[in-house]
Amino acid sequence: MALSEKAERGRGFLRKLDRWVGVPLLLVLSRFRKKRAKPQHFQSVGICVFAAIGDALLASSLIADLKKALPGVKITVFATQANKVAFDLVEGCDDLVLVPITKPLAAIQKLREHPVNILIDTSQWSRIGALVAGLSGAGWTIGFETEGQKRHYVFDFAVKHSSKVHELSNFGALLKPLGIKANFTPPVAMSRILGPGCLKIKQPYVVLHPWASGNHFELREWPQTRWVELAQKLANAGYEIVISGGPSDERRAKDLCDLIGRTLSGELLSLAGKASLLDTAAYLKSAAAVVSVNTGTMHLAALLGAPLVALHGPTNPDRWGPNYPGSAHQHKTIILGPGTQEGGAYLNLGFEYPDNPIYLMDRISVEAVVNALRKFSINIA
Repeated sequence: MALSEKAERGRGFLRKLDRWVGVPLLLVLSRFRKKRAKPQHFQSVGICVFAAIGDALLASSLIADLKKALPGVKITVFATQANKVAFDLVEGCDDLVLVPITKPLAAIQKLREHPVNILIDTSQWSRIGALVAGLSGAGWTIGFETEGQKRHYVFDFAVKHSSKVHELSNFGALLKPLGIKANFTPPVAMSRILGPGCLKIKQPYVVLHPWASGNHFELREWPQTRWVELAQKLANAGYEIVISGGPSDERRAKDLCDLIGRTLSGELLSLAGKASLLDTAAYLKSAAAVVSVNTGTMHLAALLGAPLVALHGPTNPDRWGPNYPGSAHQHKTIILGPGTQEGGAYLNLGFEYPDNPIYLMDRISVEAVVNALRKFSINIA
């Protein structure tokens, strides 16, 4: 059975096992494996993308830069069941191979069935990503050396991962060993996104995305009562409401819609469990505005250039926010949430929660979101 995104990302025991078993295995493997010289000529490059949809969209920027610098090279993306839908929105990939990343031996075998000359592992902390890359049979490997993670021993070239730059910049640094300068532009395939005529709601409308995923996802979600209050204010101002979400969000989306719908005069549409990522992209692209917590949908809205209010609590927006290096859409994005001086924005790799972490998202008021939306000419009384 395929794991959902939340199942792949949210298993604390698997993360601990990854460290307890992965680090010793990598150390042993490195003793029997010498660093190899970069090949002078190569015809294929593989990119391992084993993280969630948001990371996958950002990591896809490597595809565009590789295609531009090496137009004749075949590019294979090794993805997972949980993030494969992200590549419906990405162009330039020659082959997409699904890897059962929670089953290491099967994952290694899958990569060995699709040999490449160069293999780039985009994983930041997981040892399984490094182990799979090291045993993939690839001619030369590149991956992150992340402080404290002890995962870089088997790479032919280890790139220093920085906690001080946006993750898009870190992904771009993986191309430096190949002499390629990154342009930081994920290649979203706009031509694959349906036009507004196919949408099942009248315009203008606002998309609300309340759901996070991964470790301690509940600490990155805004209180349900505030989504209800915001939706009512938008409806009173004449905006229709769209609730986005994936299959795992369907039940909670229904509960939220029931609460909103009790007093809503306008139209309310839930996409959770009903719309593909391509369909969701169409709604995001044509929205008057999007309000989202930090998750893949937030990144997709930002990459599409939708007016976006991004709600952050423990996640550091400088590392994982929707304002990307060199982006042409930064004026369309407003980030709200407590900063480091207020106890927020402390997550770097996504799991550095303290014991008994404090819930922070309730520090973002409905009025703060309304004021942000007004800057996008959303006329709320």
